[in-house]
Amino acid sequence: MNQTGDPQPEPRTAQPKTRHPVLFRTLAVLLGLIFIGLLEGGLRLGGVQPLPHSQDPFISFSEDSTLFVKNADGTAYQTSADRSDFFRPQEFPVDKGKDTFRVFVLGGSTVQGRPYAVETSFTNWLKINLQAADPARKFEVVNCGGVSYASYRLVPILREALRYEPDLFVVYSGHNEFLEDRSYSRLKHQPELLLQTESTLLDLRLASVIQSLLPDSQQRTQATEKSENVLETDVNALLDFRQGLEQYHRDPEHRRAIMTHYEFNMRQMILLAHQAGVPLLLVNPVSNLKNCIPFKSEFASRLTAAERDEVNALWKSADECSWDEAEQKMDYWQQALSIDDTHASLVYSVGKTCEYLKRTDDARHWFIKAKEEDICPLRMLEPMHDTLFRLAQQYDVPIIDARRLFEQKTPDGIPGSELLVDHVHPSIEGHQLIADAIYETMCDLQFISSPPNWRTTRDRLRQEQLESLNQEYFLRGAKRLSRLQGWARGQSTLAPPGTTQTHTK
Repeated sequence: MNQTGDPQPEPRTAQPKTRHPVLFRTLAVLLGLIFIGLLEGGLRLGGVQPLPHSQDPFISFSEDSTLFVKNADGTAYQTSADRSDFFRPQEFPVDKGKDTFRVFVLGGSTVQGRPYAVETSFTNWLKINLQAADPARKFEVVNCGGVSYASYRLVPILREALRYEPDLFVVYSGHNEFLEDRSYSRLKHQPELLLQTESTLLDLRLASVIQSLLPDSQQRTQATEKSENVLETDVNALLDFRQGLEQYHRDPEHRRAIMTHYEFNMRQMILLAHQAGVPLLLVNPVSNLKNCIPFKSEFASRLTAAERDEVNALWKSADECSWDEAEQKMDYWQQALSIDDTHASLVYSVGKTCEYLKRTDDARHWFIKAKEEDICPLRMLEPMHDTLFRLAQQYDVPIIDARRLFEQKTPDGIPGSELLVDHVHPSIEGHQLIADAIYETMCDLQFISSPPNWRTTRDRLRQEQLESLNQEYFLRGAKRLSRLQGWARGQSTLAPPGTTQTHTK
C-alpha cells in the first residue's frame, strides 16, 4: 500500500502498431499500375495493335449507302448513280487480276480534281506515273474524292473499300471539316486534359483486347447511344444555301471539338487499314495563304464600340497610304493590331504589306494567322496539320507533305496562286507535283521500281493525256472555278433546308 497516499500510476498498456492507410493504398495503386504497364508492354511486344471503333460516337447517318455497286452484268463495280452529285464515275473489275495493283484515294474535291475533274486530278497522274514505270503491270487508281466530303464521311468509304481487295490507301483530307453544321455538346464541355487522357487510354493495347471481347452488337449500341448528329447520306454544306456564311461565328469550343473529331476519324482510317493489313499513306494538304482573302472576319467580342471605330479609322488611314508609303502603312497596321489582332481581314492586310516590303518570314506569320482567325475556316487549320504528323509518327504511317512541296516550288516559299487556282485546289501542275511525291514514296516503300527512262515515258504519257482532253473540258473547269469562288464567299441562292441543327454551347 502506498504510505504517502499518492495515486498509483495506471499500468501501461501495449501501444498498437502505427498504420499508414494512405501509404498502403498508394502502394496498391502503384502495384496495379505496374501490373497494367507490364501487361501493356507484353501485348505490344506480342504484336497486339490498337483497334478501330465499330462506329463513330459523334455522328451517324440516316441510312446506309454504298459508294460502289455492281454493273448490270455483275463484272465490275461502278460509282452508284445515287452518289453522282458528289462523285465522278469510277469503275473497276469485280475479279481483281493477280498482277493488278489497286489503289483507293480518299478525300474531298481536291482528290476529285476540282475545278476540273478526275482526268487531271493527281489520282490520274499517279496512275500515269505507275504505268510509265511498269507498262506490263495493271494499275487501278480509284478516285473516291467526294465534293465537300470531310473525314467523318470518308471513314465509311474506307470500310467499304476494304471489301474490294485494296493494295494501298491514300488519304488527303482536312479542308472540309467545318462545312456541315454539327453539335458536339459532350466534347465542348470536356477539359482538354480529359480529352487527351481519353485518347491515350483508347490507344492502349489492353483496351483493344477488352474491345475485341465485347460483342459487336454491344459496341454498336454503345456507339449509337453517344451519337449527337444524324446526317444525310450526302453533304448538306452550310455554304450550299442562301445566307450560309451568316451561320459562321467565332466559337473556340466548337472549333476545338471539330478538330478532336478530325483526329478521331484520321486515327480510325489508319487503324482500319492496319487491322486489314493494307498500307495507308497520308497526304498533308496545302492551302493558298498569300492570295486568299479570309472568307469571314469578326472583331474580338471584348472590343467596345469606340475601339472598333478606332480600328476602322486606322484601317482607313492605312488603305489611303500608297505603296510608296508602305512603312507608314505598316505603322497604322501595328496600331490597329495593338487593339485587335484577331480580325482575319486586318491580319491578312498586314501580311500583304509585309509581302510588299519583302519581309517574307513576317508575311508568312501573318498569312497563317489570318487563316487561323478566319471565322469560316475553309482551309485546314494548323493544329490539324500537327495532328496528321503526330498520327503518322505514332502509327508509323508514311506522310507526303504537299504543303512543304508547294512551299519549295514557290519563289518566296509561301503557297499562293502560282500552283493553286483558289483557296485549296491545286492547278494541274500542282496535281502533277502531288502525284510525283506519292509515286516517289511508293518507290521508297518498294511497291514499284523506277526505271532509268521513267521521266521521259511519264512526260510523253502526260502530254497524250492533256491532248486527249477537248477545249470544253477546260471551259467547264473555268466555269466551275467561278462558281466555287462565289460559293466560298457565301453567294449561293439556294433556299436552306427546312430544318437545320444549331451549335450547342
